[in-house]
Amino acid sequence: MPDPSTLAAWGLPGLFVVAMLAGSIVPMPSEALLVAIISGGVSPVAAVTVATVGNVLGALSLYLLGRWVARGGGGRLGRWLERRSAREGPRLERARQRLRTWGSPMLVLSWLPVIGDAFVLAAGLVGVRAAPFLVFTTVGKGLRYLFVAASTLAAM
Repeated sequence: MPDPSTLAAWGLPGLFVVAMLAGSIVPMPSEALLVAIISGGVSPVAAVTVATVGNVLGALSLYLLGRWVARGGGGRLGRWLERRSAREGPRLERARQRLRTWGSPMLVLSWLPVIGDAFVLAAGLVGVRAAPFLVFTTVGKGLRYLFVAASTLAAM
């Protein structure tokens, strides 16, 4: 993986791709890239917007995978995901239970490392509707990037 300064040369399109991958299950340095791009003079509003949209689209791919598997789709992939869920059962099951108890507002926590992916996947598996998923996931991920941008600007 290239360092953030190399990725910063890609500008906003690079930030979008990295944030989208980071929103799925691929570990990517989206926050570091956001800092590098803002430090390089890109508009913080544009950078936060691009990072948020990319990250939410990445999360949407994981959510849709959960929906697909919940509906019996996926064939071998679905069976693999169910086996993996069984191995990592406690984390995913806790996420499912919290979503059942507290509902979609729990998705504001989708920005958290590791457990956020479990919330997103669990949202698809338990059938959270798409509109609440998008609203709460966008709020959580947007606030994270807004905090990173504000911290960057304060340090400059």
